[in-house]
Amino acid sequence: MARALPSPSELLVTLAEPSRLRILDCLAAAPLFVSDLQIILGQPQPTVSRHLKVLRSIQLVDDTQIAQFVLYRLARLTGPRERLVKAVLDGIHHEERFKAERHRARDRARSHARRLRRDDRVVASIS
Repeated sequence: MARALPSPSELLVTLAEPSRLRILDCLAAAPLFVSDLQIILGQPQPTVSRHLKVLRSIQLVDDTQIAQFVLYRLARLTGPRERLVKAVLDGIHHEERFKAERHRARDRARSHARRLRRDDRVVASIS
C-alpha cells in the first residue's frame, strides 16, 4: 500500500531544518553516498543518516543499494510538490554556502564516475 504524500506544510517544516535543506540541495546537484554528504557538510554519519531517513520518509529522497553502500538522490517529484521543492531550491541557489556545497557534490559524483569507468577498463583488460 502506497503511503500518502506529505502536505505542502509538512514539506516546508521538514525543509526548515538547515541540515536537511543542505542535504536536499546537494542531492539536487548529484546522487551521493552518505560518506560524500559527511565530507561536504562536515557532519558525522549518524547525523547525516538521521536527516536522510526523514527526507526518505516524506518521499523527497530515493536510495539505491550498491554493494555495501547506499546511493541517495532527489526523488522524482511531480505537481505541487515539484513546484514547492523547486521554489525552495531556487530561493537558495545564489547563496555562496549552497553554491560551494553543490560544487563539491558534483565533484564527488564525477570522481565516483571516473573511478567506476577506470575499474571497468581494468576488469575488461583482465577478461
